[in-house]
Amino acid sequence: MGMTRRLVCLSLSMLAMAGCSAPMPANMAAMPFADGVASLARAAIGGAAYNAFRIQPELPEPKDTRAAVKLTYLMNDDQGHQSPWSTKMLYMLDDLPQSRVHNVVFRDGNQAGDSRLFYIQKGDSEPGKVNNPMSLLAPGVNEVQSNNPKVFSQVLGWTFDHYPAKRHYLQLYTHGAGAMGVGTDSMQTDMTGKLLPKEQQIWAMPIPAFAEALRQGLKGRQLDAIYFRACLMGNVEALYELRGTTRYALASEDVSYSTDNSNMTLPKLFDDLAGRDADPQALVREMAIQALAKSVKTPDGEHSGYTSMAAVDIGRMDELKSAINSLTVALKAAMPKSRATILAAYDAVPAFNGKEEPDTYYEHSRDLWAFTAQLQQKVAEPGVQAAVQNLRKAQKAVMVHERDSFGSAANGLSIFMPARKGDPKQWAGFFKNDYPTLRFARDSGWDDFLKSVLVIS
Repeated sequence: MGMTRRLVCLSLSMLAMAGCSAPMPANMAAMPFADGVASLARAAIGGAAYNAFRIQPELPEPKDTRAAVKLTYLMNDDQGHQSPWSTKMLYMLDDLPQSRVHNVVFRDGNQAGDSRLFYIQKGDSEPGKVNNPMSLLAPGVNEVQSNNPKVFSQVLGWTFDHYPAKRHYLQLYTHGAGAMGVGTDSMQTDMTGKLLPKEQQIWAMPIPAFAEALRQGLKGRQLDAIYFRACLMGNVEALYELRGTTRYALASEDVSYSTDNSNMTLPKLFDDLAGRDADPQALVREMAIQALAKSVKTPDGEHSGYTSMAAVDIGRMDELKSAINSLTVALKAAMPKSRATILAAYDAVPAFNGKEEPDTYYEHSRDLWAFTAQLQQKVAEPGVQAAVQNLRKAQKAVMVHERDSFGSAANGLSIFMPARKGDPKQWAGFFKNDYPTLRFARDSGWDDFLKSVLVIS
């Protein structure tokens, strides 16, 4: 199935399984972007109660240094499929042998008072039951705002401080929105379980806040790999933000689905490879292959859980950014003579699920490889053609491995490319207050190109 047809054919019934079918709050739904959320001061998220929050879990002391320590952060306080699926994942992890990996699991489900931290000390043979040690994050704290960067940073830091290992891994299961953020929580409370005021709640953790939380929790360490079990996180803006914190990332640029392969098989494989002390690059490559393995692959992703999966070398994201910067310079120089063909190339790139859920965050990301392919076909300007070739070379270099259902029309990475429709003024606040908070926007010049395309002064 061709990419264009594929991206407009997903049924709404399948989206019920999607890892990112999280509705925007009503006050954000009318906006093309959750305007103002990305620039929300980190100190305001959760209010003053969380500013001094320190976790104090009561879990077993480590007895050895292991091949790896892996935090599984189950941010699944939703009213859909993720909460029950995260319970299945917890039960599965509880049953795995635990001799080579320190496995720590944080889970926040959709029941009041169910925020818990687990240390998976040993496997057992009782499916559907957790027998391993469990703790509150702190005495008397039964529920937290799990998409609060301060909570995430505390859990990450405590885990890696407490359990010594050669390698450090993170596995996230939550809703994702690419450049717009990651991690939702439908019951955002203070530490007494009282709902937070609306102004202290967030639809998703802004990407800059997520990256800062990583830095604070890692304390100079690096993640060897992160598995985003979340939609749309195979995104240039989001992954660029991880530089200095993460060596490799595994993520999908498209909507993903909660299936046995994505939620059970891949986390099991992650644990197995980590326990065998696999090289992190080999680990993410093998997981990317399994994501769309022939035994589970279908064009619509229903059985595999994915239509696209990329293993990305975060250490080479600077090269990709520089190549994108060169392309933006070439495109801006060509605009006076070639504006019509540049806009035709831009418009020809299909959005992810944009036809199924118009005017939502899904449709603002488009495949970078598909865009450069359209530029190759439609824009004859020599400077643009040279910059496109350079960018495609850089994109190939950053990809450890990529698999998708789109053939040569895609290559695993999206970039922010909102549709050219409606009143351009709708984007003015976003480009003034929100997009500039992303490091990629500040470093690449991509925002200037988008403003020229969308006709924003």
